[in-house]
Amino acid sequence: ESEDPTPIGPPDPNCPDCTIVEIPQDPQIELLKEGVFVDESGDGFGQPGETISYTFRVENTGNVTLTNVVVTDPIVTVSGSPIPVLPVGAFDNTTFTASYTLTQADIDAGVVYNIALATGTDPKGDPVTDESEDPTPIGPPDPDCPDCTIVEIPQDPQIELLKDGVFVDESGDGFGQPGETISYTFRVENTGNVTLTNVVVTDPIVTVSGSPIPVLPVG
Repeated sequence: ESEDPTPIGPPDPNCPDCTIVEIPQDPQIELLKEGVFVDESGDGFGQPGETISYTFRVENTGNVTLTNVVVTDPIVTVSGSPIPVLPVGAFDNTTFTASYTLTQADIDAGVVYNIALATGTDPKGDPVTDESEDPTPIGPPDPDCPDCTIVEIPQDPQIELLKDGVFVDESGDGFGQPGETISYTFRVENTGNVTLTNVVVTDPIVTVSGSPIPVLPVG
């Protein structure tokens, strides 16, 4: 029976003299993550409590079968059981999904960036990972995370000003005289969906008293 004059790698215990030829392996996995703003209120703009729906496409881009493929995400809980076996060239775009609930900070930013991680196991038992990419990027990329999935949140900045005036009868006679005054009051409301800052009121015929409002939250 033959022997291998230049054995490479661990011998087969059932055939210690077998010729050994190692086959180069290239375990690879690719994860694409896409997000869509879900406008539950139907008004076209983001509100706290509305959601982003995420879908994930996992593909075996290497040359070995992968097992126990999972997807994790730092800002959402990913639904879907691990993929037991992902053959070479195969992909799965239905197993994993996630939903993210918007905060006011997200709406003020106008965009949500985040990235997920796919992990599988190669035939040697070693992990194979890939951070997600956005297949349809929209909006400016995050310089700290260029591969992050980008979901734009529609903003609707609005402000309303109500102005009320009352004649002040300083003389008390019930009639106006030069030098008597009108007292004006102003009601400023944030009627949009984003936080406003540095709110001021000006008037062409009077000097308005009052410091700028540093922050005026929605509503």
